[in-house]
Amino acid sequence: MLASPAALASPSPLMPAAPVHSDILAITAAGPEAELLGLRLAADSGNAEAQIRLGYRHEAGDGVDRDLVDAVTWYRRAAEQGSARGQAYLGDMYRDGAGVAQDDAEAVRWYRLSAAQGYDRGQTYLGYMYQDGRGIERSEAEAVRLYRLAAEQGYVPAQNSLGYMAENGRGGALDYAAAAYWYGRAAGSGSAVGRRLLGNLYQSGRGVRQDDAEAVRLYRLAADQGDAEARTNLGWMYEVGRGVAEDEAEAARHYRLAADQDLARAQTNLAFLYAGGHGVARDDAEAVRWYRRAAAQGYARAEAELGSMYDYGRGVAENDAKAMRWYHLAAKQGYAEAQNAIGILYDVGKGVARDDAEAVRWYRLAADEGYAHAQSNLAWMYECGRGVAQDLAEAARLYRLAADQGIARARANLGDLYRDGRGIPQDDREAIRWYRLAAEQGYARAEANLAWMHERGRGVPEDDAEAARWYRRSGERGYAYSQLSLGRMYEEGRGTAQNDVKALRLYRLAADQGDAEAAFHLGSHFKTGRGVAQDDAEALRWFRIAAAKGNPEAQGELGIAYETGRGVARDETEAVIWFARSLAEADDVPQYAAALLGARSPTAKVAAALRLLATLGYASEGAAEAFRRAEGLPASDGVDDVLLIALARKARQAGPAS
Repeated sequence: MLASPAALASPSPLMPAAPVHSDILAITAAGPEAELLGLRLAADSGNAEAQIRLGYRHEAGDGVDRDLVDAVTWYRRAAEQGSARGQAYLGDMYRDGAGVAQDDAEAVRWYRLSAAQGYDRGQTYLGYMYQDGRGIERSEAEAVRLYRLAAEQGYVPAQNSLGYMAENGRGGALDYAAAAYWYGRAAGSGSAVGRRLLGNLYQSGRGVRQDDAEAVRLYRLAADQGDAEARTNLGWMYEVGRGVAEDEAEAARHYRLAADQDLARAQTNLAFLYAGGHGVARDDAEAVRWYRRAAAQGYARAEAELGSMYDYGRGVAENDAKAMRWYHLAAKQGYAEAQNAIGILYDVGKGVARDDAEAVRWYRLAADEGYAHAQSNLAWMYECGRGVAQDLAEAARLYRLAADQGIARARANLGDLYRDGRGIPQDDREAIRWYRLAAEQGYARAEANLAWMHERGRGVPEDDAEAARWYRRSGERGYAYSQLSLGRMYEEGRGTAQNDVKALRLYRLAADQGDAEAAFHLGSHFKTGRGVAQDDAEALRWFRIAAAKGNPEAQGELGIAYETGRGVARDETEAVIWFARSLAEADDVPQYAAALLGARSPTAKVAAALRLLATLGYASEGAAEAFRRAEGLPASDGVDDVLLIALARKARQAGPAS
């Protein structure tokens, strides 16, 4: 949030301070009209100081109509007399194209004449031209030499510029101590810029001892002088509680002062507070307003945040096209968060056609910038082989980059790769290390995985109590798998006291999130009356929910219910269908299902086959044989269990409409 200070090499044009000279003191004390007349007389008589003063009056429109051409005329007369100040001011006019055709080379000529006389301002502005390569071959080393000449005379802008060059290793070696020295000299002269930049060094501990309190003191001094960047920095210190007690309302106040000065960074920070309701009442519309003002200045972070507001419909109507437009504007500036956001839109197909390859391209751009979330997202694409050839080793490398930056999801996924030995050597202890790091960040899936490792003794001694502890932490965050797992531990009395009521509550929490196994367990509790009043109808309701999600045990229980007529009208044909569906599931097939299906009557099996064939569109005579041929099943004269299971599997694949 605290960006590097804006380059000082190309400052906004500075209006020259009105010169004071003993020869014209009497003129300036004579009153406005007499002063102007006196200045004209003195200037016409060749007094360079009067000429400069008169040029300034015309440039500023002070007591006369603003006339840049006349300003140039008076500056030129002083400059041609050899006035170093006049030469510097005339250089400004050529540099800016004010009252004269813009001409960097001519600006350099006049600055050079001024600098040759040792005039600090002329030296400094000639340094700016060397640094930017304007009107002369670029040379940062020469710029530094000129800044030093002016800085040693006590010229504050040169001191700040020299500090900036040292801080950034421009024109010489990187030297934070030198930067602190020159910023300190400028700050000691009351320079708001010097105070702010010295504050930055104290905040980061570069060139000086790290001292947030001293940074705050310097920021406050500069802020009180109206420096917008310092106000923003001070606001950030209040926002995060560095060097001062955390106070988001005070942060908002400082941001607003700087935002009203049209500083884009402050506007963006203020918008962020409104979006989150930090220090101000949450107001998405107000957040959008400030983001928009900053984005209008081309501030990349604001463009990206405005895109996010359109993406999620916060403060504005959701609009995927506008979200993409703002993301693209920020992405063009290399803003990694926006590049990652575009990748996500292509990844999920939001507002654009889903395109894994395009998602990978945008994730890679952001990942190459070091953006951790993009590294994690790109790793996932490599792990799954989406938009790129599957490469588990590359996935592991990218996850590690993101994990080292503290991304919990990347840490958990890296743990998975170590646990399963995919792309990297199998190592349960290393998996535990990454799971623990992510779990300590409150990442629910990592907590669940850590519990699973403790429950099974993978990488750590088997410990049901520790497993229960981690499942509990994860479950309290709403993670359904952990709620289910902890429910099983309560039901079985493992790692915790046996408690059917608590198990039932946890199963319900997980089932309400769509967990099929939890719904099956709920059905089992209602069927047997464990922890709840026995209720066949409620049991069947939960079995149906679980069965619809493909839970084979629940499908088997429905078969038993139809076979026995418990809680539902007895229907052997329907029982056959549910037993067949249970066996059609590839995983966790109930052991009893095959026996129960095999024991059903041939009549019920034929009826079940016909019913399933009809749902699949096989309604003509010889439908069973047609289905066998279509599915490559061996020919048979009758309905056997193989046919029934194949029909059930096909019906499952066809979906609910079948």
